[in-house]
Amino acid sequence: MRQDTDARALTQLEQRQADAWDRGDGDAFAATFTDDADFIAVNGEHIRTRAKIAESMRQGLGTFMKGTRFQLGDVRLIRFPSPDTAIMVTSNCVLRPGEDECRPQGRSMQTRVAVKRDGAWLFTTFQNTRIGQPPA
Repeated sequence: MRQDTDARALTQLEQRQADAWDRGDGDAFAATFTDDADFIAVNGEHIRTRAKIAESMRQGLGTFMKGTRFQLGDVRLIRFPSPDTAIMVTSNCVLRPGEDECRPQGRSMQTRVAVKRDGAWLFTTFQNTRIGQPPA
């Protein structure tokens, strides 16, 4: 089935992101995005374009995120509104150096929109939201 093949390709694309993060390679992380991508970071920062995503990830992975690992969690949803568009909802965790288990404050949910161009999937939108307790 085509959707099964596409779903596998999307989870492999997510794995490429995680692998790039783990290597501290902001350029490889950004290579999973379209040139005109939008990236909403966990702090709410809106980063536009693959080049700016690469710049931001190089800076972050070289400083405050240095040595962290991106632990893949559940793929909660992959939906295809059209043959060349996919929506993914995932949960992941950032592990600090020396950690093997996720801290509650390291958990987040992502919504990604991917597009298929020339037979290959790339993310065009990425929204990252920290999972936290609601205010009391």
